[in-house]
Amino acid sequence: MATDNPRVAAYPPQRIYERLVEFKRERGLKSDSAAIIAILESYFFGSTPDADSDTPETNFRLSELEVKLLACLKM
Repeated sequence: MATDNPRVAAYPPQRIYERLVEFKRERGLKSDSAAIIAILESYFFGSTPDADSDTPETNFRLSELEVKLLACLKM
């Protein structure tokens, strides 16, 4: 699919990619690109497009809290 949008490439560590896959599943997003755009939009503008939620920012914030909680429990 052709686009005029700029291309961004990354090689994340496995643990980051696994979280990206989980993020996609949670939000019903079909591609890595859609998930990365949602994450960047949330980071830069405070909102996240979501496949089936009326409150994507809340879902994103809850996901981030879950990640932080799991990290604390591993300490």
